[in-house]
Amino acid sequence: MRALTTVFSSLPLHQQLAATACLCCLISSLALVALAAQSSNHSQASLQGEYGQAVAEQLARRLGSEMASGDRLGIAGELNKLAEQKSIVAARALDVDKRELAAVGDQKSSSLIFQAPVMIAGDQAGIAEVAVNTAVRDSTQFQFVLSLSGLAILLSIAVYLITRALALRLGKNLQAVAAELGVVGDTEEVSTNEIEALRERVAALPLDLLKPPSGEHHKGDQHYVETAILFIHFRSLPGYLETVDERRLQRYVAHIHRMIYGASGFYNGELQVVRQFGIAVWFTGKHKTASPTVRAASCAWLIQQTAPKLEEQLRLSVGLGLAVGGSELGRGDDEDIYPGLYTQAAVDELEALARQSGNEIHLSQTMIQDIELMNRVGIEEEPQGNYRLGQFADGQRDLVERQREILLRALITSDDSENQP
Repeated sequence: MRALTTVFSSLPLHQQLAATACLCCLISSLALVALAAQSSNHSQASLQGEYGQAVAEQLARRLGSEMASGDRLGIAGELNKLAEQKSIVAARALDVDKRELAAVGDQKSSSLIFQAPVMIAGDQAGIAEVAVNTAVRDSTQFQFVLSLSGLAILLSIAVYLITRALALRLGKNLQAVAAELGVVGDTEEVSTNEIEALRERVAALPLDLLKPPSGEHHKGDQHYVETAILFIHFRSLPGYLETVDERRLQRYVAHIHRMIYGASGFYNGELQVVRQFGIAVWFTGKHKTASPTVRAASCAWLIQQTAPKLEEQLRLSVGLGLAVGGSELGRGDDEDIYPGLYTQAAVDELEALARQSGNEIHLSQTMIQDIELMNRVGIEEEPQGNYRLGQFADGQRDLVERQREILLRALITSDDSENQP
């Protein structure tokens, strides 16, 4: 068996596929032939049984009058008439004690015997016995199985030829690929099987040279990640450093931080102090709500709309300069020698916009070119040539307004808990 497997695996691909398809087709076809033969045999046996029993009952009715008169010649005549049929090989008439009154033909071991009682005036006077020939049925069944088996073999041969033609084309393509790879490798003699030959050609290639460099310092394109940035400049904070007591100043800073942290939390933003009076909120990656640019703009709107309520609560000015921009590069991580190097220019640009933004949310040049932002958020141009955030689309506006209500309730609840003794 192992030797046969070895020989089969060394054959060309088109012969392997053709032989496998032919064998599968032959096995399935012969299985169907066996089922068809069994069904046909059962049907013919049922029909022949019904026929033999009907003939025996008919003979019994015809022998009734002859037995009543005791006419043995008449009984023999009826049996001879019945024996003239090709399907009947023998017939007998028996009395009540099962003694033979008359018999015609020669019963064979393969024939089927059918009996029917001979009735005279409601009483059994004898038995009519008929032997049915089964040779015709057996011959027909054999021819049926033989013809179906021949069709199965012809179908398997056709499948073999078709599969061989298709697989031969596939094998030629694989041989062409293996020949091209053979120019690079050093393999001269290869297997006759196309797949094995291709595997040998590939194994001979210097694949180690094609592997990407490994190690922690080779991270590929991790810094080339689209990033949206929200820069927040604290305009009011420098004036309170010398004029407000320490406890009130800490409460002031804590509330502003809680507001910014809560707003950025809706959109998976990451806070980072990048200037003395400036915070950057980074938005990267995928999010269920929107792209990084739309998330940054929505977060800026939440902070802008929540700040006036926070002023009333703190009784101090919460002046914030807001600017939204983006960068094609990520901000790096702790393993970089200089984290933030890739986004330094974008942060500098946003800081300048935030310082002159007033109560508006300024947008950098990269933001006004974002298609999703233009579809979901309005962009307005100022006389100075800068761009600012406009009105949100209906769906996005409903979302940010619900988030603003949630954020305001959270800030009021936290302030009430702090004021309790």
